[in-house]
Amino acid sequence: MVKIREAREEELLKVGRLWGKFMAFNTEFNSSFRIKKKAPEIFSKEMIEKIKDSSCRLTVAEIDGEIVGFCYSYISHKPKHFKLEKFGFVGDLYVEEDYRRQGVGRMLVNDTLAFFSKRKVRQIELLVAIKNIDTVRFWESLGFSHLLTWMYKRT
Repeated sequence: MVKIREAREEELLKVGRLWGKFMAFNTEFNSSFRIKKKAPEIFSKEMIEKIKDSSCRLTVAEIDGEIVGFCYSYISHKPKHFKLEKFGFVGDLYVEEDYRRQGVGRMLVNDTLAFFSKRKVRQIELLVAIKNIDTVRFWESLGFSHLLTWMYKRT
């Protein structure tokens, strides 16, 4: 049985390692996602403060005592000239390969949507590697639509 719950501080290194796998997965789509060797540990340390912030949420999916996925999201604010003042942002969502297509990602997202709903957040945004068609379709199946195309140029 899958249990979705908030991450505990003593689990942040494990979540950081999953985040490292997430970045490695994204590197298949673009080398911009390459990370430094110590990046998972850095991510874990950054999360120590963020999980104490009531506008942030880091949840894990646990099966038989093992963390198999996570979702990091937070509330952000638009510049003052926009009518929409605040919005939710899904920063990272990752599920171990052996547990994909079993509803784990959907459960993590549903928890995140509930977090935003309780805080009266009316718009949720996220970024997806454009070449990651499966993930684009996943988010579309949850009702998300395309807003922008984030472009870059290496010099």
